[in-house]
Amino acid sequence: MFDSDKNITNSKILVIDDEQIVIDVITAHLNVAGYWNVVGICDSIDAAGRMKQESPDLVLVDISMPDVSGNYLLQIAQEDPILKNVPIIVVTGNESPEIHRRAIDLGAREVLTKPVDPRRLLKRVGHALESKFRSDETDVRQRLKRSKPANELYRELRGRYR
Repeated sequence: MFDSDKNITNSKILVIDDEQIVIDVITAHLNVAGYWNVVGICDSIDAAGRMKQESPDLVLVDISMPDVSGNYLLQIAQEDPILKNVPIIVVTGNESPEIHRRAIDLGAREVLTKPVDPRRLLKRVGHALESKFRSDETDVRQRLKRSKPANELYRELRGRYR
């Protein structure tokens, strides 16, 4: 149904961090791996609206940002009917287990510590996107399965009134 390799490399990935250099480094790692549809967001206030506007397949977000924290963005994502299905990977400079646990509790799929090992980053990004596309494919199949009886009923009714 889906060409998973094509979908994964065409995935839209948001990178949200208050430091432009971090966005640039992560984007460069993603680009080298073939992910070209990367959007960097440096303004944490703008990030919540942009997350909804951009319809990402994956979000990488820092926790410690001025104005709006990554934890708040995780909460917004969990409350949004579309964003709650988007995997979010937290990328933080904080090594505290409590901070990591809180991010996971708020809906982060994974927490990576800066400086991020590029191999680990790309492995986690790949796994998150593969999982998302498998889930999306299952959702489509379930919707098609539920709609099949309606389609059959429509054909039956259509046949009666010809």
